Amino acid sequence: MGSYLSLTTRLGLMFSIAMLAVWSLVSLVLMQALEHHFARQDQTDIQGKIILIKNFIADQSPGNEQSWPLLQARLNDVISGHGGYYLLIKDNQGKVLASTTPIQRQQPGMNRPFPVAHSLPLQETWMEEGIRYRSITEQLVIPQSGPGAPGAIMIRVALDTRYHQHFIDEIKVGLAWLTGGIALLSVLFGWLASRTGLKPLRSLASLSSRITANKLDHRLSLHDAPSELHAPIQTFNDMLDRLENSFQRLTAFSSDIAHELRTPVNSLMMQTQVALSQPRATEEYKEALYANLETAERMARMIGEMLFLAKSEQGQLTMQSEPLTLEDELDELLEFFEPLASEQQVHLHREGQGRLLGDKSMLQRAFSNLLTNAIRYTPASGEVRIVIDGNEKGITVQVINPGPAIAPEKWPRLFDRFYRADSAREPVTEGTGLGLAITQAIITAHHGNISVHSDAQATCFRVWFPATEHH
Repeated sequence: MGSYLSLTTRLGLMFSIAMLAVWSLVSLVLMQALEHHFARQDQTDIQGKIILIKNFIADQSPGNEQSWPLLQARLNDVISGHGGYYLLIKDNQGKVLASTTPIQRQQPGMNRPFPVAHSLPLQETWMEEGIRYRSITEQLVIPQSGPGAPGAIMIRVALDTRYHQHFIDEIKVGLAWLTGGIALLSVLFGWLASRTGLKPLRSLASLSSRITANKLDHRLSLHDAPSELHAPIQTFNDMLDRLENSFQRLTAFSSDIAHELRTPVNSLMMQTQVALSQPRATEEYKEALYANLETAERMARMIGEMLFLAKSEQGQLTMQSEPLTLEDELDELLEFFEPLASEQQVHLHREGQGRLLGDKSMLQRAFSNLLTNAIRYTPASGEVRIVIDGNEKGITVQVINPGPAIAPEKWPRLFDRFYRADSAREPVTEGTGLGLAITQAIITAHHGNISVHSDAQATCFRVWFPATEHH
């Protein structure tokens, strides 16, 4: 059944049980302290009565048994006025010399055997007919003043403690009612405290139910939440931030895909419609087909690049890492790009060296994208430089080229999909707008990072890889 109780109810019950446990312990200690206090007070009072009786007997100096009946009446006067006290005096042979009982009361078990002298004084407590009695038994030695004198007598004084019991019983009844009231209040306050404390969790549940793909801007406030819930609330808000950012990127990506694919598709349709609009020669059809093939290849390249980026974001890139000598790999790329650079009258230069553990084909693709952009935007007679610098922390590769500067506010967006900063440099190019995004994905997959800096003198793409151990 406990599994069906709400968290608020469970916390309220636990709070109530804890409160009742503490109150029960306090009540128990209180009752024990009261009973102990009354016990000491009773023993002190009884002891005082015994001393009073001893002094009285010593002053009277009873010489024989015949004098005790006269003392009996006077002992009654001594004990009278002290309700609840009982007196019994015996000689060594067990003969009762004096006995005093309060008016309209029966004497409790006073005639129980007297203890031996060496165990005196003796304190006793017993229950009789639901009443607790306490007593003290002591011995008094009387000087021998004649024949038949008792010599030594046993004095026992008992006290009826029912007036204490009445007081304690009233306290117990009061504590019982108070315990019931505390139980009800603790349940109420525990439920209220739990409900108030768990309000952020209910807000969390309510917020979760309202979240949709179109409503990701809701956040939970930390202002009124208890400190114990700050971490999960902050984690939940961070999750919403990531979801919102991912949906925004996905929405933008979908829009960009539609925009980028619409142009080549429209081009295909238009070229095909023009070709079919009237009979044409075979050569004209071939030219139209070649144009369509070029557009289709561009679309296929774009689709392949988008699939590559999708795999990189899902961590599904298959990498075959191996020790690489960066200067050899980059020299190979420079040799491949030499004809393109010569055609545009651009010089290529590499300096520095370093070793890296990485995927050869992926890194060649990343640096190919950087070199393609660098050669494209370098003016005639300009030089594209690749600088390799390594230390114990990692390896840095810089691709530097002169050319028009890129505005600083555009630097962070250069690595976004389909973003082009061509308006700041040269007219629109034939690229897909995915090259730098793919480069960043490859560098990130190698646990590195890429950044850009551009001014009037040159544009520099800086790639950093962490140091790795080679075997």
